[in-house]
Amino acid sequence: MKKLIMTFFLIIVFVAFSLQAFAITADEILDEMEARSALNATQKSVGTMIMTDEKGKEEKRDLVMYSYDDSEDTENRAFIFRFLSPAEVKNVTMLSMKDGDQIYLFMPAFKKVRRIAGSGKKEKFAGTNFSFEDLSGGYSKDDYDATLMNDDDDENYILDLVPNDPDSDYSKLIMTVDKEKFYFKKIEFIDLDGNQWKVLEVQKVQEEEDGSITILKMYFQDLKDNSTSLVEMESVEKGIDLPSNFFSVRTIQRPEI
Repeated sequence: MKKLIMTFFLIIVFVAFSLQAFAITADEILDEMEARSALNATQKSVGTMIMTDEKGKEEKRDLVMYSYDDSEDTENRAFIFRFLSPAEVKNVTMLSMKDGDQIYLFMPAFKKVRRIAGSGKKEKFAGTNFSFEDLSGGYSKDDYDATLMNDDDDENYILDLVPNDPDSDYSKLIMTVDKEKFYFKKIEFIDLDGNQWKVLEVQKVQEEEDGSITILKMYFQDLKDNSTSLVEMESVEKGIDLPSNFFSVRTIQRPEI
């Protein structure tokens, strides 16, 4: 009988250690999210942004985005974000390179490019409620100290992400990740005082045959100034041919890209 009890005990211990060994980590979740988004390295997206201020006034802007994402080397990640209309913001363009370490803003009215660095990343981009920090890069394990807060939910992982950047506006991000498709459903941005400041929610995605995920619609709220932005992509082209020097300061100064 004692032998049977001991055998049963050893089986329980083995199963417990096995489950711990195979449990996914926060860094592995972020890696998988990057892998799912980088299966098609180059991408062009055309869409709209509808901004609503605290008084309920709406403004619609047309936009185009080009991106390059290489899961083998996040330092090569880059994207260009340009407004196409209305006239007062036409061709205002942001360039992010080296996973958000280098950010440039082109203002056509001044015909000059400005480097955005340090505390400048806290500024809002072209009158939107997105800061340059919000737009500058992805969510890699190199940029955040990630902790898995909860995986008991059948559908989602909950991650706690503490920025490595000492100049960040946020003490942490709370990210809800889809367990099956590995994309973020929601991100809560927590300010330096520990209060919820902004919320980004993904409302529509498209799953490709290769398993990659394309975000088509998202809703961004700034809870402090009571403003919102609804971003929706109307067309997405993947695997497009782009020149090797496309993501450059020279490119964003062109009237057409």
